[in-house]
Amino acid sequence: MKQPNRKRKLSMDSKELLNQDGCLEQAEEEKKPRDGATLLSHVPSVTTQEAWSWEQYLTEQKATAAPVELFSKDQSFPEHENGFQVGMRLEGIDPRHPSVFCVLSVAEVCGYRLRLHFDGYLSCYDFWTNAGSPDIHPVGWCEKTKHELHIPKGYRKDKFVWMDYLKACKLQNAPKKLFRSRSSNGPMPKEFQVGMKLEAVDRKNPSLVCVATIADIVEDRLLVHFDNWDDSYDYWCDVNSPYVQPVGWCQENGRTLIAPQGYPNPENFSWTEYLEATQTNAVPAKVFKMRTPHGFLPSMRLEAVDRRNPRLIRVATVIDVDDQRVKVHFDGWDHKYDYWMDADSPDIHPIGWCDITGHPLEIPYRANDVNILPGQAVCPTPGCRGIGHIRGPRYSGHHSAFGCPYSDMNLKKEATLHDRLREQTQANLESDSSHSKSKNLCSLNFSGKHEKVNSQPRLVQQAKCLKIKGKEDIDLDNLFRDTEHPVCARPVYQCATPASRPVNRGAKTGAPAALNHPRGLSLISSLLASSTLRVAVAGGWGCRLPGAASS
Repeated sequence: MKQPNRKRKLSMDSKELLNQDGCLEQAEEEKKPRDGATLLSHVPSVTTQEAWSWEQYLTEQKATAAPVELFSKDQSFPEHENGFQVGMRLEGIDPRHPSVFCVLSVAEVCGYRLRLHFDGYLSCYDFWTNAGSPDIHPVGWCEKTKHELHIPKGYRKDKFVWMDYLKACKLQNAPKKLFRSRSSNGPMPKEFQVGMKLEAVDRKNPSLVCVATIADIVEDRLLVHFDNWDDSYDYWCDVNSPYVQPVGWCQENGRTLIAPQGYPNPENFSWTEYLEATQTNAVPAKVFKMRTPHGFLPSMRLEAVDRRNPRLIRVATVIDVDDQRVKVHFDGWDHKYDYWMDADSPDIHPIGWCDITGHPLEIPYRANDVNILPGQAVCPTPGCRGIGHIRGPRYSGHHSAFGCPYSDMNLKKEATLHDRLREQTQANLESDSSHSKSKNLCSLNFSGKHEKVNSQPRLVQQAKCLKIKGKEDIDLDNLFRDTEHPVCARPVYQCATPASRPVNRGAKTGAPAALNHPRGLSLISSLLASSTLRVAVAGGWGCRLPGAASS
């Protein structure tokens, strides 16, 4: 592949400029000290950045790179250059709502990556993806494939026409040639049909296997939806994914199957009765194929997107693995920034990926390489170069711990995408519900009829419905520290009015924080064997555990 021009294209944000290594920085008027910024630079010198090489680094560390053959087509070196340009329009999936297809624009181009913007919404909802992502499509794709398109805020759904929109706003659509066919696993087996049932791992709570439905099929991928839960837990995967299994898999393998939310007597869930009640069929067991182990091993080096600052890709090390995931550590950084990710995640790449695609690579932080530049206001966090912001892409940089994604004060905050649809609903900005699925085949009551599912935090319904498999399945430290505000989250069958707010992370530890976390609630419910337990917390906060009887 021809090596692309390394010069990074400007983004749509008006106050962003290119710095020496191709990363965005704010204009001069934004560089003034503020929020207690320290007048000290932790930025490695330009000479250090330019002199760094993977070959030399691996030799120094006596380390090995993850073999290229371990990476999937979406992770490995691209076959084509990134032809997208800032301002181009396209259609794509909302990462927070995988069933929703939206009008998007290219806000920034960096190497083989794109920052995409939801037309009509603030830039704080922007997100990063690869140019070859299967989640993006050309203008008109939704109409052609009979998918509902979530139009820009302020437009009427029945009046929106793509060509009129482009013409009126003097916009350019992304050429179809930029979108590649990605059916790498061959055509979807005909046995997989929308509406069929299966058992699937909850990727947000990997110790849980739940009743699920095929909500959509696109090329060689299917959309997994957990019955009677909102679509924020949905995910796309290929048919050979280890996350999806046939009906009856849990019973055959001694695993506990989590019944749909609100299912009566979930500890005695019966697939036969459920399929009959919902008038649905199971995916035939014979069409499931076991994927070979991913092959990643601890100590292997690779390049990985920084989840707390997704505009950056860093030198990383695999420090732990399980059946479907790898745990990555950013070299030179504290282990508190380590995190688990799927082994097939498009956010990990073989060494040299950034160099080939023209994307800046953040080299390991070393105190000896620091350039101390008195008088320059920069972030005080060691290793941080002032790029990115805890509030998301709306701010391209920061100068203090207040905005730093890595500062201790922000470490417990969720450095992830904002949910524009949920926040929009909470603020009552619109009464329009056009982001709902056009075909709600998964939200069924238990007499087989469709019913609307309220968006609320995911909880496990019954204490008896969850086995605790082992210490390795539960990370108590992360479990009790990853919550924020004590919101009482209750299943629909216990509440007349379900909670409307999402689970907020980042609060201090304590009973409310633990109970507010899906896995925390499940764990406590399982550990406490009482069938009449009620939890009450001073100050008016209280929430009955799933399965607890009223007094």
